Amino acid sequence: MAEFISSFTTGFQELVKEDFPRLIKGVKIINVYDGFVHYRFDGNSRDLEKVIYFNNTFFLLKSFKSGANFKMMVNAVAGQKNYYLINKGSFRVRFVQENQFAKVDKALARRAEESVLANSKLSIDRVSPSTEVWYSIRRDGFGFCGQLISKREFTEKNLNKGQLRPEIAYFMGVFADLQPDFVLADPFAGYGSIPVQLIKKFRPAKLYVSDISSEQVEIIRTKKQMADERVDLRVADAFVLNHIEDHSVDCVITDPPWGFYEDIGDIKTFYNKMFDSLLRVVKTDGKIVILSARKEELEISAAEKCLKIEKSLHTLINGKKASLYLLHV
Repeated sequence: MAEFISSFTTGFQELVKEDFPRLIKGVKIINVYDGFVHYRFDGNSRDLEKVIYFNNTFFLLKSFKSGANFKMMVNAVAGQKNYYLINKGSFRVRFVQENQFAKVDKALARRAEESVLANSKLSIDRVSPSTEVWYSIRRDGFGFCGQLISKREFTEKNLNKGQLRPEIAYFMGVFADLQPDFVLADPFAGYGSIPVQLIKKFRPAKLYVSDISSEQVEIIRTKKQMADERVDLRVADAFVLNHIEDHSVDCVITDPPWGFYEDIGDIKTFYNKMFDSLLRVVKTDGKIVILSARKEELEISAAEKCLKIEKSLHTLINGKKASLYLLHV
């Protein structure tokens, strides 16, 4: 059975362990690390491109335990017969040390290239190749040699300032353990990243989508998923939400403003008002999922409102430390 390695945003390893085998049938996870997963899969490798949270995916040639160095790795790969999943076009070899591209001795680089040439129909192109072969050593010591078969072409230029990346919005749904036919709400919808993923992937019975900004609501309205009859989209103050009945929502899942890019006043007052509003609309056995970079303030406010933090995880969002919380009423 072929082996692969795929990378994803740091902090979400437990969700990947839970979600990935459910998403792609036939996957057998070998190990999950912080930021990447090592697994076996005999299906169509193109199916792996459908996983929204994968960044780079590699067809594994060889893995190495802690203590490996580039010279040892190149010699080990060169000493075995290798099969390349992409066997036509051009390639270059890259060396990566703790997520940073590294320079190596020219003779070592050449030996790595010759190993690919001897086992494939690929030609060398060090500037603009159609595939790459990576030798990578992680901070935890795990090393691997793999052929890059899929790369998510994505930059922050694709997003508006403060807009949540779609894979993070998807992870929030997984984290919430959403069930089909839940009534959901996102009262700080912003540019609509969370509502789009909720409709696409989690089959709610009803989805309340709102934001205090009429401009942002109009941007959300242009997204095709928002034409779904289950969506109630409108301009609304998250501190009021008078269009939602008392205790009618199974889960609020939202990314409220952090106060770094916009003025939200006193953060404790903001969270207190937010929780008062959400506690009115959430069912007595419901839950609230919140992403925030204001860890201390949110936890204090949640405790004051007698909300229990069932679980949390920590990640980086746009370079800032952020936490995802699941709160029970």
